[in-house]
Amino acid sequence: MQSRPAGPGPDGAMSRRSLLKLAGLGALGLGALSLTGCGRNPADPAGSDTSTVFTSWTLGNENQAPQLTAMLDEFAAANSVSVGTTNYPYHQYLDQIVLKARSGKLSGVLHLDEEWLSTLATAGVLRPVESLYDASLYPDVVDDSGVYRGRRLSMPWAYSGLGLVSNGELLAEAGVGGQDLTTPEGFYGALKRIKALDPSIVPYAPSTHVQQIKDIIPWMWAFGGTIVRNGTVTVGDEGSLEALDYWKRLLDEGLIQAGMLREDARTLFGQGRAAIYDDAPQAIRVIPDQSPDAGIEAKMAPVPRPGGLCLSWSQPLVVLDDSPASAALAQYLSTDEGALQTAFEVIGQPPALSSASARPWITGNAFLQRWNEMVLPQARTNPLWTFPAATAAQTRFNEEVEAALAGAKSASSAMRTAREDLQTMLTI
Repeated sequence: MQSRPAGPGPDGAMSRRSLLKLAGLGALGLGALSLTGCGRNPADPAGSDTSTVFTSWTLGNENQAPQLTAMLDEFAAANSVSVGTTNYPYHQYLDQIVLKARSGKLSGVLHLDEEWLSTLATAGVLRPVESLYDASLYPDVVDDSGVYRGRRLSMPWAYSGLGLVSNGELLAEAGVGGQDLTTPEGFYGALKRIKALDPSIVPYAPSTHVQQIKDIIPWMWAFGGTIVRNGTVTVGDEGSLEALDYWKRLLDEGLIQAGMLREDARTLFGQGRAAIYDDAPQAIRVIPDQSPDAGIEAKMAPVPRPGGLCLSWSQPLVVLDDSPASAALAQYLSTDEGALQTAFEVIGQPPALSSASARPWITGNAFLQRWNEMVLPQARTNPLWTFPAATAAQTRFNEEVEAALAGAKSASSAMRTAREDLQTMLTI
């Protein structure tokens, strides 16, 4: 991995009133409940020297669980401990772990989407991990990952950026080169050429469903928007409005599609019916496994994003108790190259650990090497992750973007409402 220059979960839509109430609960009520609720306080010491639990949605995948469980068994045998496992479906994961951790029914080490970190931190269920973390083992780009309000609350596990994945064969047939994609107008022209090549193809398939519209954030950056600056929400500035108008033009001209989820985009891309879409580098594992095209992997390549910047993609590990076994497991998963190789080979997770990124199982993957050169150095933390309830803030933002794209509101009206509500959620 390279150091950056300075500078994949979806949730169901909620009403504006519900989200603002949730933001208040996240900032005030959850912390209080973690201290006054019935049962053992999850922030109290728990566990033992010889037992812990690992929780991850990946353990619910029947193709992945056996290999991951075998890895955990190897750790357990080598350290004379026992490691239990728990899993919840991805779309229910955050709700389940918050409820169970607050009630004292969940301990050990959790695999997270970093968007959820602030919610768990506000709920008072996380253990700082400064004593486990050695910054020298990771690239500089990871420094801001897993940190909330100045405290390191997680160990890096998988880290990269959300970039643009292309079908090189389709782009070549349409006469589109990488330089055509570096500016918004050049990107628009390239999409028009792809559409002219085959009207049945979706030239660009960003996530446009209300659950996942965060793909528009790098476009707002590309047009000069800032989202949040110096503690003030800035959506509704010129850059964010230009980005919304740009996406609306792409939608109206059939160059992107409404209601697109990441899973939908992957399916279209794997079928050769989408030329470009947004994804994490796990795409190089996911797409070939589900595509009817046996040669799809050779066609896949990252391409430049207008403006260059992209959202970071981070899946860290957090610790819920003071068990030495839990601390050892978190450190092992984050720093053991064998464990990281297993995670990469089984679930496609690119390791955050610097030394692992230099190993043949990473360097021998041409797609990932190109990704690390083009996408990773440009990764920037989603500004909504700084909110006390980041997932609620993201959903509030998504709802207003979706309203503008659907034509239910003007871009300026939608972003004005988003700014007002997000500012309230940020300062609660």
